[in-house]
This record gives sequence, structure tokens and C-alpha cells, in this order.
Amino acid sequence: MLRIFTKTSVLRSLRPAAVIRDYTYKQSAGSKTQSEEAPISNEPIQFFGSQAATWRARDTRSGGSEESLWYQPYVISASLAIFLAYFCILREESDIDLRLEGNLYDHVSGLEEVQLTVNYKYNKEHGLDTKLQEKRLTELGVDMKHLDAKLAAN
Repeated sequence: MLRIFTKTSVLRSLRPAAVIRDYTYKQSAGSKTQSEEAPISNEPIQFFGSQAATWRARDTRSGGSEESLWYQPYVISASLAIFLAYFCILREESDIDLRLEGNLYDHVSGLEEVQLTVNYKYNKEHGLDTKLQEKRLTELGVDMKHLDAKLAAN
């Protein structure tokens, strides 16, 4: 518990540089006039010895909390295993499951013809074999001469 408290107190004590600069500017502006302000120094700000030197990039990525419960991975794994066991093994099939088992072309009328036409057009444009698409399209009752004329017009 002490480790968590010290980490959060360190995190709270770190503030963005713009906030600190603005705060110190407001304090100095209230106590001094503009003519009495300290000249701006062009010297670099020292990194070592500041709180920024002790800050780890891992704390930024993880939100500063590296503490997790020791049993968290076990709880997540058990929950996932129970979920999968129920939905894959124990649950009875419903009417929706039975509808999803079939072929999509049986449920959506005209889908197979559109899909074959798109595939036929692609294969024809790229010089690939179109015999399978032509055979199935003629089985579906599509006039290939009419389809070729339609594709040539586009």
C-alpha cells in the first residue's frame, strides 16, 4: 500500500512545465512590476537532479500504475474459458444457428449472379481464365453475349 501511495504522490507532484511556468509568472507578476522582472536566461534547464530524471517512460505508457492484482490473469483466463465452453459446447442450437448454417446464396436472391458477374469482369480485365464463371452463369440462365456487351459498354 505504501508503494502505491508514494507512486501516486510522485505522479501528482509532477506537473507540466507550461503550468509551472505560468504559475511562477503569475506569482512574479503579482509581486513585481515589469521593470523589476528577472532577465530571461538562455542557459539550458538542468535535467539531472530534477524530477524528470527519475521519471520512467513505462510510467507514461501505462498511466503510472504498474500494480496489478496477482490473480488478474487467472480470473481473465477462467472467464474466457467458461465463455467459450458455454457458447461452443454447452449451448443448444437455436433457429438462428440453423439459418446461419446454410449457404448465403440460398438466403439472398440474386447474390450469386452479381458475385459471378463481378468475378467474371475482373478475370476478363486481367486476362485470367473465365470458364468456371461462364459455366455457372449459363447454369443460372444468364445470356453471356448480353453480359459481354453490357461489360464492354461500361
